[in-house]
Amino acid sequence: MKKEWMFLLVYPAVSGLLLGAAFPPLPLGVLAYLALIPLFISAQRLTGRQAFGAGFIQGIFFYLTAIYWVSWVSLPGMLGAVFYMSVFRGLFTYLFSRVLSRFGSLGLWAAPFLWVGFEYLNSLGDLGFPWAVAGNSQSAFLPLIQYASVTGVYGVSFWLVVVNLVALALLREVERRKMLLVGFAALFIAPLSHGLLALSEEHSGRTVVVAAVQPDMPPVAKEYRGFEYNFGKLKPMTELAAEQGAQLVVWPETAVGYIKSRTYRADREQVERLVDSLGVHLYTGAYRLVTGSPVQVFNSSFLFAPGKGITDYYDKTHLVPFGERAPFPGLIPFLRKIQFSGGGFVAGNWDSGEVQTVFEGPDVRFSALICFDSVFPGFVSEFVARGAELLVVITNDGWFGRSSGPYQHAEASVFRAIENRRSVVRCANTGVSTLVDPYGRQSETTGIFHPAVITGEVAVRADLTFYTRYGDLFSQICLAIALVLAMLTISGGPGRSEIEDGQGENSILPAGTQLDKAQGNEVAMPFLDHLEELRWRLLKGLAGVVVGAALCGIYSDEILRFLVEPIRGVNPLMRLFKLEVIDPPIRLIYLKPMGMFMVKLQIALVGGAILALPLLLYQLWLFVAPGLFDKERYYVAFIIFSSTVCFLLGAVVAHSGVVPLSFRFLISLGEGVDIEPQFDIGFYIGFVLRLLVAFGVVFELPVATFFLAKVGVVTPEAMRSGRRYAVVVGFVLAALLTPPDPISQLMMALPLIVLYELSIWVAKVAGKRPA
Repeated sequence: MKKEWMFLLVYPAVSGLLLGAAFPPLPLGVLAYLALIPLFISAQRLTGRQAFGAGFIQGIFFYLTAIYWVSWVSLPGMLGAVFYMSVFRGLFTYLFSRVLSRFGSLGLWAAPFLWVGFEYLNSLGDLGFPWAVAGNSQSAFLPLIQYASVTGVYGVSFWLVVVNLVALALLREVERRKMLLVGFAALFIAPLSHGLLALSEEHSGRTVVVAAVQPDMPPVAKEYRGFEYNFGKLKPMTELAAEQGAQLVVWPETAVGYIKSRTYRADREQVERLVDSLGVHLYTGAYRLVTGSPVQVFNSSFLFAPGKGITDYYDKTHLVPFGERAPFPGLIPFLRKIQFSGGGFVAGNWDSGEVQTVFEGPDVRFSALICFDSVFPGFVSEFVARGAELLVVITNDGWFGRSSGPYQHAEASVFRAIENRRSVVRCANTGVSTLVDPYGRQSETTGIFHPAVITGEVAVRADLTFYTRYGDLFSQICLAIALVLAMLTISGGPGRSEIEDGQGENSILPAGTQLDKAQGNEVAMPFLDHLEELRWRLLKGLAGVVVGAALCGIYSDEILRFLVEPIRGVNPLMRLFKLEVIDPPIRLIYLKPMGMFMVKLQIALVGGAILALPLLLYQLWLFVAPGLFDKERYYVAFIIFSSTVCFLLGAVVAHSGVVPLSFRFLISLGEGVDIEPQFDIGFYIGFVLRLLVAFGVVFELPVATFFLAKVGVVTPEAMRSGRRYAVVVGFVLAALLTPPDPISQLMMALPLIVLYELSIWVAKVAGKRPA
């Protein structure tokens, strides 16, 4: 018992403290090369709830070490964030221990995929917080992280986990130590060689002179003393920047309060006169007030051009949860009334922006990120993909005092520069302000809590990196592999310990049988016991749907944006179908007070069922398994995995091909009479979800054929003889399963016929062979 407590508490705590200490500003990034070893040892020793507890404890100690400074603003907010994110670390360790139990030492190599998958998952939605991604600990080692231009910062996290695994093997396996030492060295030599080659490149393109003004205004004073106090500090520093040759001058986040509305016209005119007199472009943070019902307030930024006034603006998109806005405002609106405060800070109730602006500056197109925006790698890359040749980050980290927070935030800009090969100009109210070149090298870096003007010539680039083009593809692949591993560990055969003792939830005995302890034989269940077994299988499946529905409800806004993509934008799969954006765009509206609630409820329920699909299939399998032979039970993992993949493949075909084609057909019917297309959002979502589910079910035909052929229900000969009937049935099913338009019916019927032909071959391969 004493040793178990070591693995449950001491080892995870040491792991969390070591990983937390590896983050800036301490120069201890090398600690990350060993920090995960104690956690991996615990995962190998513990199972079930204990494994989850060990991961949760590691997360608690890690996040308390890494983001303790959030308590300067809100102690409850910091504790809530630590608790929430530690759950992800607990889930990682639980799933990792399951993989180890299932696959033995080979399962160790699942760790980097699981780690990155959970890191990426933790960055999504209103509660996304990719601040403490493990890869961020390596920002000081520029030659080792240049491959982030392909994988993003998540690739560095992946590399760190592999380094820890090889280091663990070095400690344990004496006989293979020489080979492992070679592998360990290669883990550093390969990225180092690539990094040194990248850093040796010289920029010969355009440059622009940019200045960042760090006024060092106390956050509370800046908020309450008003425009005259702020402008009085910013004006002489801006004049100095102009004297130093700056073409673009940057002020920090919310530098001048409100300047857009009529009420603040005089304040705006003072800024315009300063810009006109100096002949420079000025980019500044400010609030934007939109009157109406309801009143909206945005944390925004504006570009002033000489002689033109305000030319464009950007509204902050990623708002700090519970700091700038309560999460899930559409799903749980009453949370917006809750305010967390501390240290003079009062939580805001701002609205989130929706447009990714690319500003037209002096001989440069640039985009700007406001504070929290800059820690989301994929989000930043979207600005560059839209044409940004330079990135600007404005922030006000003064709320966090003399802590690690400002330094950690500044180091995130190193990765944004490398990922997109863009220079980054970082302007902070109280520091850290810095200029970062496209390879992460910093210059003119300030400290914190002192005024400064930094001016420098920064490179302007227009080329796109792999990461910019494809975003978080690497981390999304890792997440997909993590989901596959989760399905295999839940639905696969028995683990090592379970094979030995025949116990546990994954016992070698199938559900629906009992063991005669005296004779060691399987005994069939009575009929009433079968009904009881069915009830529990249904309840477990329903529990999975409820959990999935809760997750989909949390991320309902993101899912909704994905579902409207076929008529709003173009994704890579839609390009395969040669589909462009619908022009003029379709306007989606809702006509009933409960309209959006019902839409999000529908998304949650259908999405929950799709997420729980592997569990539902597994529960179904456990119920029917007692009637199968051992060889037929052997294919459980393959059938569950392939069923899930085929369902998702069908849904992708519907989303990226059938939905946009169907709507183009429907819209074309009104083109001759000049009628504008407007659809109720409830109708649209119902239409799309119906198609996604229908195509997912239809694409299950080869898997169903495989199973039925294995148990001897169907044969390839019988399927060939029924081909003519299959064509008729295919069109009838397409008419029943799809909305009443010929395009979607035809696009379901044709794949169904093709899948039927494919299923004949599957039946031939999988058919029972004579003994």
